[in-house]
Amino acid sequence: MTSRLLLRWIVTPTAGFTLGCACFLRPWPPTKDERLGTVTLKRPLEQQRHDVLAQIQNDPEYSALVANGDVHHFSQSEKIPHAHRDYHVGQGLLYGKGHLEIDPLLFHDLNTRELVVFYHLGHNLGNERGNVHKGIVALLMDEALCYCGFPTLPSKRGVTARLDLTFAHDVPADSTVVLRARVRETKGRKCVIDGTLESLPATRPWYNPWGPTKRTQIASGTCILVEPKWFKHMSWFSAF
Repeated sequence: MTSRLLLRWIVTPTAGFTLGCACFLRPWPPTKDERLGTVTLKRPLEQQRHDVLAQIQNDPEYSALVANGDVHHFSQSEKIPHAHRDYHVGQGLLYGKGHLEIDPLLFHDLNTRELVVFYHLGHNLGNERGNVHKGIVALLMDEALCYCGFPTLPSKRGVTARLDLTFAHDVPADSTVVLRARVRETKGRKCVIDGTLESLPATRPWYNPWGPTKRTQIASGTCILVEPKWFKHMSWFSAF
């Protein structure tokens, strides 16, 4: 009886965990590639929509964020090692023509614990009605809200314990959107982040110079981010 309990609750789980780690770590691509000469390479502009980038750069909020010395601004690809991008949803599966057509632009203020991200959602991310799948919106919200909350946790990493989203409007495919996130509360290994997703209106066309440029809130949500106790023993994992 004792031997069966040991086999079921100790030996088998330990062997499975060890085998899983061994199989996972070996094929995971190394972060150093001598041919690239650097761990991380920014996505080249040639692969992105220049008209969308120009639209964002002409937005007053973008200009204010760039001019703010307290805000760190960067592209998402700069935070994902080149060798790992194919395994990242936003930089791998969803990136490219007709999908996420620009390298998402991030602005992070560590003092106010706020994050702003500019995305462009291409036509291939739409459903049969021409609207972006709500699953894509949920994924972007989850990813950004978690990233906003990571710096507040003891080990700077965690997992989503709960994500509550409210959808106010559909997002037409081939749209530029702005995501805003802010840490509302932190306590030990837990933090709560609020976020919204809004449309970014296109520049007024020449035939309608006084046309509306009001932003529309697409979705709002709250993410509860927690750090499992055992994460403190995984500090070595960042090397992979």
